[in-house]
Amino acid sequence: MSPAKHQTKIASLFLSLLCMFFLIASPAKAQQTMSAIPTRLDLKADPGQTISTGDALKIRNDTSASQLYSIFIDDFIVTDTLGTPIPVSANLGNRWSLKSWVSAPQIIPVDAHGTQIVRLSIKVPLTALPGGHFAMITYQPNPDQRKGDQKQTSNLIGQRVGTLIYLTVNGPVTQKANITKFTTDKFNEQGPIKFSGSVQNLSDIHINAKGTISIYNPVNNLVAELPVETGNIFPEANRDFSSLWNKKWGYGRYRADLNLVYGTAGGLLNASIFFWLFPIRLVIYSLVALISILIIITILNKRGKRHQEELEKEVTQLKKELNELEHQV
Repeated sequence: MSPAKHQTKIASLFLSLLCMFFLIASPAKAQQTMSAIPTRLDLKADPGQTISTGDALKIRNDTSASQLYSIFIDDFIVTDTLGTPIPVSANLGNRWSLKSWVSAPQIIPVDAHGTQIVRLSIKVPLTALPGGHFAMITYQPNPDQRKGDQKQTSNLIGQRVGTLIYLTVNGPVTQKANITKFTTDKFNEQGPIKFSGSVQNLSDIHINAKGTISIYNPVNNLVAELPVETGNIFPEANRDFSSLWNKKWGYGRYRADLNLVYGTAGGLLNASIFFWLFPIRLVIYSLVALISILIIITILNKRGKRHQEELEKEVTQLKKELNELEHQV
């Protein structure tokens, strides 16, 4: 082994040992886990009323050590078509805001593997607009605090978990929604068939549209019903949905009727689309194969007929020659 290769091998071994040393010497950070119960809370109140969440909200400490959790209250909005809540920390004073009405403790202790009730007080202003108001309560581990120290620290670590709070202020509200999209591929050679759509909420409250997609075959017989549920749709937001028809083969033009019910007043949404389910390539391949077989059969028949004609000619010629010989004798 050359001196250069020997030095390279020694350097590589040294680096490997150094990495192992740091891996062993560095203590692994303990993963902190927690659970917010429930994930969503629906409440109702009148203007001017003060309500409490009672024992409906809880935080569970799933670790083996006592924990202190910092509590945050934020408004949230939904801007995508998947219903993803986005916290809004700033006081925007928007139509759907709830944060400024909520009073909550800043820090709460929870024993190891224990569950702690989190009580919120919500004071609804007399001037509150009827309809939906939304906030989220989130929890974050705060390990730098000691029990009894209620001062908030800026050194917060860990991932937050929380509960979405839907408060409906009683009163006259608008409930309106639209189907902005309902579609599938216009032509399908084979299934499954995927339907997709989107519902727009123009109400003063959140809604959840539920219903079915009814599928009719080319002779207008009902052949399938698919369940549809959009999930909660934030006011002034759209929510996408999809459904799958596990049909392998079909022949002809089908119709799909979407029928949804939404809101507390039983609002109805309807839409219809047409699509084709027809195995065009399979049919073409089958026709090509059938035509090929017919051509082969025709060719063989022609060859057989020609061969038969040739044999008949030969027999006729032989008979003629025999007759000539008989006359000569």
